[in-house]
Amino acid sequence: MYPYVTGEIFYSGEGFGFRVKNSGNGLAKVNSYCVFNDSINFHSWLQVVQHYMPEAKEIDYGIIQTAGNIRNEMLIPKEEVLLFFLKWTPETRVLQQRIGDLKISLCYSSLLDEHWSLENGTPIQIDAPCQTDPEKEFSE
Repeated sequence: MYPYVTGEIFYSGEGFGFRVKNSGNGLAKVNSYCVFNDSINFHSWLQVVQHYMPEAKEIDYGIIQTAGNIRNEMLIPKEEVLLFFLKWTPETRVLQQRIGDLKISLCYSSLLDEHWSLENGTPIQIDAPCQTDPEKEFSE
């Protein structure tokens, strides 16, 4: 019984976001969840907005839907989790163009103590659980 977690950016007529899905047949325990670029580890989606679009006046949690901190959560087989979703507005259309270097990493393990790291949306098996660093972990 193994989990198989994948991630993808998606777009719809309503907005855009990033979702993860456990397509496997086993539980996946999320050990680490980070949102970052080449120089900053972000802790909230509002921090991401402030960094990429400091002039934004109308992007708030009425526009942003988020799963929050999913570290230590279990993803059941066939479960899909929307990590974030932003409704289309004139500001979010600009933001979407600016966040091209934003990365999301997720590490998870099976109940059989096997471990994976989600890299570019695809799971890669690793030898040990990811080390968590509170300074780097996404928390909101």
